[in-house]
Amino acid sequence: MSTEPSSPPRAASARRRLLLAAGIAAALAAVVAAYFAGRAGAGGGAARPDSHVRIAAGEPGADAAATAAPLPTPIKGGILPAPGAPLKDHFAQLQARANAGDAGAATRLVRDLDRCARLRSTQWRNAGATEDLTRRSTEGMSAAQLRTYQTLLEAMELRQQAQRQDQAACAGVDEAMLASLVPNIAQAARLGDEQARACYLERGPLYDARSLIRHPDGLRAYRGTAAALVEAGLSAGDWRVVDLLQQAYEPGSKSLLAGLLGADPLQHYRYLKLYRLGAESHRADQLDRQLAAVATGLSPAQLAEGNAWAQNTLDAGFKGRSTDGTPPGWEACDF
Repeated sequence: MSTEPSSPPRAASARRRLLLAAGIAAALAAVVAAYFAGRAGAGGGAARPDSHVRIAAGEPGADAAATAAPLPTPIKGGILPAPGAPLKDHFAQLQARANAGDAGAATRLVRDLDRCARLRSTQWRNAGATEDLTRRSTEGMSAAQLRTYQTLLEAMELRQQAQRQDQAACAGVDEAMLASLVPNIAQAARLGDEQARACYLERGPLYDARSLIRHPDGLRAYRGTAAALVEAGLSAGDWRVVDLLQQAYEPGSKSLLAGLLGADPLQHYRYLKLYRLGAESHRADQLDRQLAAVATGLSPAQLAEGNAWAQNTLDAGFKGRSTDGTPPGWEACDF
């Protein structure tokens, strides 16, 4: 009788070793793939995390309207009118081009309309300042006071020159043209104008409250556009949008954007943390104190998620310093 061990136990053992080796190889392959995917994502091709921006509940059907219209694809149009050209002569052409998706025409139309919309108040302020200045008596002024007075007169002359240029550019612009300012800001924002986007998100139809009285549907239009503009701004790495969001989520905020988004402490922490990651050093202490205050209302898991989201979002497309273009009190509608 043969005493040689049977082969089945050795075969089973070998199969187990092969399966174990295959499992380890698969696991290593997955780790390596994840590593290189992460390294590739660390560059410009990283997928941007979900913004979690949601529109607060409103009247029936409002949520559907808020997600309805996608942003148009901007097109590059032809030559624009010369700077300072009378707006009334080019309004219809610029409006048609902006409506068709011409980003340059939309941007130009907004600047010209805003310039003309401000003209009356500019004239009023300049007239009052000029009268106050010219009524002053120079009698008894010291040499230093006379130099200051001369500097003020020269500055007044420069303002008057600019005003005369605006008057020439805005001659013949009627109320119907001026009433199109907010819809044109919205269109320029949809076509990628960063300044228009910030202005529309912050002020919306309230930028021209007189027009809102005549066209109350402007609020519905704002509700239907704002979320897409937020997403576009985040995709473009626009720090102004981040600052507007962290302010809108701030407790007690009364802004139009705050009313649209509703209260959400976790969202407030996410966007404040993202803003802090990009901040200049002299703003860091204040932002850290704000983060600590928001953190008191969140769980450790929420804080960990918020920190990870902010870092991933920063890596996915934000560059430069968040505070460069958003100093305290910055003006979103400074066209």
